[in-house]
Amino acid sequence: MERTRRDLSEIHSRLFDHRPIIQADIRYFVKEFEEKRGFREKRGLENVSNMIVELSEQTLPTTHEAMSGNIPSVLARLEAANHITNRIQQREQEADQDDRLQASRERRKAEWEAFVEEQCRTGAEVEEEHAKAAEWLKEQYALMEKDVAKLTMF
Repeated sequence: MERTRRDLSEIHSRLFDHRPIIQADIRYFVKEFEEKRGFREKRGLENVSNMIVELSEQTLPTTHEAMSGNIPSVLARLEAANHITNRIQQREQEADQDDRLQASRERRKAEWEAFVEEQCRTGAEVEEEHAKAAEWLKEQYALMEKDVAKLTMF
């Protein structure tokens, strides 16, 4: 019985007790990370930390001062550029309106010229019809005069 318990205990420790394997993995990881890499990661992190400290203590204040000094002049230039752009845009709109007015004037002028030509053509047709009608009437009166002259001779 005692032997069976020892065997079971040994089987249990082999199956469920992973401490020796985990300890070996931990030793390997520590050896790999600390000894072989020579604290490269730690030095890299320290370099990054030093760079951040330098940026926050020296570069950031210098940059902030430079920006604070230049922002008003840049803002003034931007406002001037915006004003000039608005004036250019306004002139272009006025030019567009002038172009539309000019196009409207030219269209009305063309319509007027077409109307005048139509009236001249219509007037010429009326004159021609009038001349034909007057000629026809003259011929009719001439025939009637001949007929009246014939009747008066008898």
